[in-house]
Amino acid sequence: MLDKTSLTSTATKTLGNRAKWLNTYIEEAEFFEKVLDSDVSRLPNGSHLVEIGSGIGLLSLNLASRGFVVTAFEPQASGFNEMHQMRDLVTNNWKGPLPKINFSDVSVDKSTKLDLPADFLYAINVIEHVPDYEELIRNALEHATPQGVFRIICPNYSIPYEPHFEIPVIVSKTLTFRIFKRKIEQSEILKSKEFWQDLSWPTQRKLKQFLKSKNLKFEFSRDATNFYINRALSDSNFVNRKGLIFGSLIKGFALSAKYLTRFIPLSLIPIIDCRISRNTN
Repeated sequence: MLDKTSLTSTATKTLGNRAKWLNTYIEEAEFFEKVLDSDVSRLPNGSHLVEIGSGIGLLSLNLASRGFVVTAFEPQASGFNEMHQMRDLVTNNWKGPLPKINFSDVSVDKSTKLDLPADFLYAINVIEHVPDYEELIRNALEHATPQGVFRIICPNYSIPYEPHFEIPVIVSKTLTFRIFKRKIEQSEILKSKEFWQDLSWPTQRKLKQFLKSKNLKFEFSRDATNFYINRALSDSNFVNRKGLIFGSLIKGFALSAKYLTRFIPLSLIPIIDCRISRNTN
C-alpha cells in the first residue's frame, strides 16, 4: 500500500506547490477503485486488466495488489506533463513489495501488443482528452477477450459546463474559448491552451450513435453519477477543493439529485458511464 506520510514529505520537496495536484490524483484513484469494484470483484484472481490513461499509476497498483495482472498506458499529454514524475514518487513510496505493473508510456493504437488479451479495460476521465476517442475505443476493443468489457467514465458535455477550467459552456467550444480565453490561458493547468484544444467534448448522445453505428454492445449506467452524488454529500475534501461557490453548488445539486437522478434521462446526467463490448452474436 502507499505510504502517504512519506510521499507527502517527498512530494513537497520534489513538486513544490504542485504537490496539491498529487494529493488530488491520489484521492481520485482511491475513489475510482470503489466505482470499479462492481466490475473487478466479479473477475477471477489473475484476470488481465488494462488501464488506459493511468495517470500516477495508483489505481493500477491498488488493483494489482488485489491479485490482478495489470497493464497501464499513460502517454504524456498536454496538461499532464508531470504524471510520470508523480508515478515515480508513488512507486518509490510504496509499503512492502511493489505490485508488478506493465507500465507503458504510449497510447493504445493498432500497433499495440499485449502479452495476453484483456478481460477488463477501463478509461477514467480520459476520452474527453482524446481528439479522436472513437478510434481509441475501436483500438481498445481489439485487445479484449471475446467477453471482455471496456468501461468508460467521463464528463457529459451535454451539460453546459467545462469541469477542468470550471467555466460554463457558451453554445460551442470556439465561442466558449473566445469568452473565457484569459481564464483558460491563465489557468494552473500546464500548457492550458494545448490542453483546451485536445478536449473532445463527448456527449452521451454522440457516443451512443457511434457505438450503434459500429454494432457494438453497450450499456449506459447511472452508477458513476450516483457515486459522485454520495461523494459530494460525504467527502468534504472533494467539495472544498472545488472552491466556496462551486463547492456549494455541487453540494446543493447533490442534495436534490440524490432523489431526482433516477428520473433524469441518461443523455442529461453529468457523468457518462458506459460498458462496451464486442457483439459476438
